[in-house]
Amino acid sequence: MFQKMILLAGLIASIAANAAAPTNSPVPEPESISLMLLGLGLIGVIVFRQK
Repeated sequence: MFQKMILLAGLIASIAANAAAPTNSPVPEPESISLMLLGLGLIGVIVFRQK
């Protein structure tokens, strides 16, 4: 019984921590955009070389 209460309290605490944490920012940072473009470019190079 006591273990179930501790588990339930931990679950509630983790849900509350996730709700309080800020979500995704509305404007992506330049670093994330450049990393995404670099990754897409690498995928393009790999696909091009395989053909």
